[in-house]
Amino acid sequence: MITRATKRLKMLKEINLLKTLYFSLLIYRKNEKKISILAYRKARIKIARDSLIKINGRLNIGTFWDMVTNRETIFLAKKSSRLIIDGDFTIFNGCTVSIQENAVLKIGSGYINSNSMILCFNHITIGTGVIIADQVTIRDSDNHNIIYEGYEESKPINIGNHVWIGMGATILKGVTIGDGAIIAAGAVVTKDVPTKCLVVGVPAKVIKNNIEWE
Repeated sequence: MITRATKRLKMLKEINLLKTLYFSLLIYRKNEKKISILAYRKARIKIARDSLIKINGRLNIGTFWDMVTNRETIFLAKKSSRLIIDGDFTIFNGCTVSIQENAVLKIGSGYINSNSMILCFNHITIGTGVIIADQVTIRDSDNHNIIYEGYEESKPINIGNHVWIGMGATILKGVTIGDGAIIAAGAVVTKDVPTKCLVVGVPAKVIKNNIEWE
């Protein structure tokens, strides 16, 4: 039987203590908790000194997922970027989270599973209790300008509370996902998703309303 002490010892073996202390102290002046970041052994982290990092909880970067322990996790917060976390959020190993210059990433709580990406060029908001499966991409910019009237290269993404984003889904710029929604595996979200509905397909379309999940 695995005890709580055994789990804690295993976690301590997986954590990079030097990185954990360094990055927690780097943002300590902006947080109530001294140890607000746990950096695991395969995590590569770069935080610009003038970025604003506020964590009212704990951010786990590079947490191992079962037997998958050899994939590098990348966390990048560039110059004048902002990261605000109002709970506990886990980035599992193999993920990439990138906050570009002057961009804002706000997160409530939840986790993002292995080999997924959050690429924030403008503004991305993720609510509380959000589950993001593996191989998911959340990206708020096209990164290349398409020349036609009314075109915007980047638009904010808003993901509500208690949202489940399935394996291999893609969330594109300018969309709002309502509370309690489910994004099916492989779906590509290009338009707003109502609350408590299930969307599937490319592009994603509503197939069920008034759903609940746990």
